Amino acid sequence: MLNAAENGQGLDYLINRSGFFGRQILKVARLLYSLQVRLRQPDGGSLGIFGKNHTFLRIMRGVEALALFLFTYYVGGSLTRRDQHALAQLIGMGAKRAYRLTLYNSLLFGLPTAAVYFLLGEGFQWVGNLHSVAAIPSWVVGNTSRLIGAASLTVDLFRAIDAAWNGRCWAPLGTFPILINLPTYVKMAGRRLLGNNHRSVAPKAPRDPSETQD
Repeated sequence: MLNAAENGQGLDYLINRSGFFGRQILKVARLLYSLQVRLRQPDGGSLGIFGKNHTFLRIMRGVEALALFLFTYYVGGSLTRRDQHALAQLIGMGAKRAYRLTLYNSLLFGLPTAAVYFLLGEGFQWVGNLHSVAAIPSWVVGNTSRLIGAASLTVDLFRAIDAAWNGRCWAPLGTFPILINLPTYVKMAGRRLLGNNHRSVAPKAPRDPSETQD
């Protein structure tokens, strides 16, 4: 088993190998998870007098649990495959269960977003029917919205099925995933172009507890 220092070094490496936005997201996830661990303690960890107020403590636990869930599956599920594996280890999920980030991101956020695009397309078509002046712009925007919805639906259905069937992680299609993952993709491409000689030596990776479980 790795000691705490070795485990910390390995987790730091998982964070630092990501791009700028990916690093910040992984750091926030680790902070939220450590806060959850503290709040699970009977007195709320180091909350002092507030930890003795059971109502306040229950509210804090509920808010933190919701924040961690949304952050983990919406933001975390939008990361690259490698960063999703890193996030799963940071929050104690385990690398073998990292596919859940992709699965829940697709089902809870991706597919509903695709439905919204289709509804917007129908809405613009309705607006175009109201007046001939708005017909052409509404037709263009409406069909563009449907096209985006179809692409999003296809990608997220594939992500959900592949994650559930093969246990693989995938980044979604969209402006937000591209924005947060672009620095990571650039960093990965730069390392490949420069070659292995310019890579830093990775410390011993933290042992994943899930690897010893069925």
